[in-house]
Amino acid sequence: MSLDISRETLLGFKAVKTFKPGENEVAPVTSLSFDDHGRYLLAASANDNMHLYDAMNCRFLNTIASKKYGCHSAKFTHAQNECVYSSTMKSFDIRHLNLETNQYLRYFTGHGALVSDIQISPLNDTFLSASYDESVRLWDMRVSKAQAIVPSLVPNCIAYDPSGLVFALGNPENCEIGLYNLRQLKNGPFLVIKVHPSFNQWSKIEFSNDGKYILLASSAGKQVILDAFDGSQLFELAGTKSFPLREFMDAGSACFTPDGRFTLSTDYAGKIALFNHADSISGRTLKPCGSINAAPESCPRSIAFNPKYSMFVTADESVDLYVYDKPI
Repeated sequence: MSLDISRETLLGFKAVKTFKPGENEVAPVTSLSFDDHGRYLLAASANDNMHLYDAMNCRFLNTIASKKYGCHSAKFTHAQNECVYSSTMKSFDIRHLNLETNQYLRYFTGHGALVSDIQISPLNDTFLSASYDESVRLWDMRVSKAQAIVPSLVPNCIAYDPSGLVFALGNPENCEIGLYNLRQLKNGPFLVIKVHPSFNQWSKIEFSNDGKYILLASSAGKQVILDAFDGSQLFELAGTKSFPLREFMDAGSACFTPDGRFTLSTDYAGKIALFNHADSISGRTLKPCGSINAAPESCPRSIAFNPKYSMFVTADESVDLYVYDKPI
């Protein structure tokens, strides 16, 4: 990113475009994904549609329907015109789709229950899937069968570290996170992190791009940041209004900025809160150091920052794009 991230520049972001679903298509957005180049955004909805956007120019491009199988956790592969996503009906296969031709390239079979999350390796053409069948599976894009199976408790959350050599597998109910070396999966986790029992509502794990921090994101008005090396709790982020519980999964109500120095957290009060954890003393409960107004008449539940360009997106039933509005 060419923009230097600071409190002042973050406060300069504004909602510039809102995409609302049609009257008969209103449904919660359950996942958000930018491609590697930051050019495109893919959003999956609970009404069995995926929506493709030109993130650079803030334009809607196309609707990709998956009415027969449903869709969740739609993620770009390293190919700009391809994605993988989980089925929610008929089977629990993961589908590899060409977004230009609308043709399936491969089906990844083996899960026995709903796949709740998919994470693409930052290193190569492999990916992880977490399922309610009490397993996390490692896949190669070229092969329909899983390369490895890791037993897990449910519900579970997964995330790759920026090197692509380590992944985190967490369970909010037993308040544990295991860190695994992908080359030594049979040995189990090399580090087990105990999360304080008072925080058991997180639904997302994210590593910062600099590899220093782990974010546990929730919709309950609180987030936690851990040290990625020893698992110790560094910060609790508080001061935002929690979201009502809903039936459908979401992509997480907080995210790191690309430099890993700030956290953005959505707020049911209709704003995006900013937390400066990098310049704070560890062990503290942090309050927002500022906030960005959400798009009018929108609820900013899920959030994702573009990995390459100065923009981020929030979503609930509508999708809202925010860009840096440089002062004149």
